[in-house]
Amino acid sequence: MSSLNGWHKGERTIQEKLGFHGAVSQSWTQIQGELPEQHRNFYSTCLPFIPITTLDSMGRPWSSILAGPDGEIGWASSETYDQLSMRAKVWDGDPLKANADYHANTTEASQRKMLIAGIGVQFSTRRRNKFAGLVKTIEMQGGLLDICTSVDEAIGNCPKYITIRNLVPFPHTKPRVTYQEINLPPTGCLSPDLIAFIHSSDTVFLGSSYSASERDAPRFPSHLGMNHRGGRPGFVRVRNDGRTLVLPDYSGNRMMTSLGNIEATPFASLTFPSFINGSLLYVTGTAHNLVGAPAQAIMPSQDVLTTIEITGYIFIEDALPVRQREGTEPQRSPYAPPVKLLKEEQASSTYFSTEDTIRATLSRIELHSSDLATFTFESPHKLNIIPGQAAILNFTSFLGASPYKHMAPENPNLVNDDRIRTWTISWCSSWTSVADGVSTTFSLTMRLKPGGAVTGALFDIANKLSAVRPELLEDSRPLGLNVTLVGIAGGFVLEPTDPHENTEIAVSREEEQMSVQKYAPRRLLWIAGGIGITPFLAMLSGIPLYSAEYEITLLLSTREPDVMLSILSHAIEVAAHKVNLVVHVFSSTEQFKNSLPSSVSLHRHYGRITSSFISDFKAECVYVCGPEIFEREVTQGVVGKVRREGFAY
Repeated sequence: MSSLNGWHKGERTIQEKLGFHGAVSQSWTQIQGELPEQHRNFYSTCLPFIPITTLDSMGRPWSSILAGPDGEIGWASSETYDQLSMRAKVWDGDPLKANADYHANTTEASQRKMLIAGIGVQFSTRRRNKFAGLVKTIEMQGGLLDICTSVDEAIGNCPKYITIRNLVPFPHTKPRVTYQEINLPPTGCLSPDLIAFIHSSDTVFLGSSYSASERDAPRFPSHLGMNHRGGRPGFVRVRNDGRTLVLPDYSGNRMMTSLGNIEATPFASLTFPSFINGSLLYVTGTAHNLVGAPAQAIMPSQDVLTTIEITGYIFIEDALPVRQREGTEPQRSPYAPPVKLLKEEQASSTYFSTEDTIRATLSRIELHSSDLATFTFESPHKLNIIPGQAAILNFTSFLGASPYKHMAPENPNLVNDDRIRTWTISWCSSWTSVADGVSTTFSLTMRLKPGGAVTGALFDIANKLSAVRPELLEDSRPLGLNVTLVGIAGGFVLEPTDPHENTEIAVSREEEQMSVQKYAPRRLLWIAGGIGITPFLAMLSGIPLYSAEYEITLLLSTREPDVMLSILSHAIEVAAHKVNLVVHVFSSTEQFKNSLPSSVSLHRHYGRITSSFISDFKAECVYVCGPEIFEREVTQGVVGKVRREGFAY
């Protein structure tokens, strides 16, 4: 039975902003007033550590980590359904010690009651349960902190966004406080290494609080919250001021308890753990939820996010008494969407105002194979696109909004599907000398993604037209398929010519010796894995825009060399007068046709690109585009400057 009397005002407010309130108006009844037997066993027998939230003397939440003394399980127990006891190791610097001392010694009667909230996450199975209540007793005994809590809220949570890890005890820790700013000055900020630590994290524990007014307290008493947030490494971003964190909100159970607390009481805490070296970064600060346009102004294409302006932080090394087992890799949640960057992190990108809708109409389709095609769109607007950049398209008008799904084991990507997709532009009319300067036509060469909502729909249309109305492949405008162009993004482009990089070349003639000043051809190495060739198609097509001459070596790894070389040939023909191009194709297919222009030198290789092969090339800059694993492997052999452009789904 629930101990609650409904949603408090903050929870109702954020639910209403997001259009969820009707669907979850009675979901508060799922929050029980005591620990179910399953939860009692879970906390007692499954967890080496439990993140908790407590308040400091200024009412700010801090997210602490309680753990067994040796990283083992069995340090927590539940004698009754409303009680959870923990005999925990707490290291110097963890904010719990100072918070407990404050509540024990304060002269303010209202502050002697110490609130607590916690979450248990079993990283090997993705199980998680939450609790909240009061601290009945807390005292230090034999170097350990004995905490007895009275639990009046308990709920289980779904496994989404939890990264599976094989954690083992690491008892011989030597915690040391490296950074500590309990009260960060208004001009203070995080150091670059702490920002890098945040950007490498895929897990964070979110603490929140609800401070009830005197009028609301009888029905909605004050309480704390603790939750888990997870994603791909770097899903939490740091703004340019070095003190404001941006936490995107992913689709969940729609109860919005954490964001509801923040809506009513604008404070939050985040603790980032490293399961590799045991470091912990604790931050607390003022928090605000942003919805719709204000959110997208900070993180494009993200409708809901929370900003936390840090007012205090602590960084402790070698503290967490568990580590990821050596030789194992974390297993990313299939529900975790690709990382979204802040607008200020994308200086070379342009995002269009939601008030000025930029439309694009499907005008042509070229099928290269059963799962590879080029879709061409026309926009009545003049678009400034640099070769190598990508189009961000919203397909909601084409497919309809994605319906809410709490879980989707058959296709986890559907849970956070906002219908927005990004593809590198492989050709654009503005790159040609005959561009009319008013409208813009651009092409996207893409691969059919199994289970992909957008590529699935596009390829279905292409295949049906090919079968029954092939003339509409050449001119698809009568179909009236329109999408919204959200923006043009990306910095994976050819670098402008440096006018200082001149080379003096001696020219011999019969009459005399003379020296002339001339730009030396720029020597580049391009490495593409499969469909990762698309930005290079764009760069080749756009080379006439640049004043420089180029000597380019392209290493292409592909399972379908005939198809890829056919696509490549058109881009080469556009730029042939400006580029000296050598192509090395690596494939398990030994026989394939050379469809490239005669000016291009083609070399065939059986198998994969090796780092030793790459190390033989000397280039001014190396550009790499392909799947993450491919990029990681090939860059091991690269010497010198490297630019990478990965793609993730």
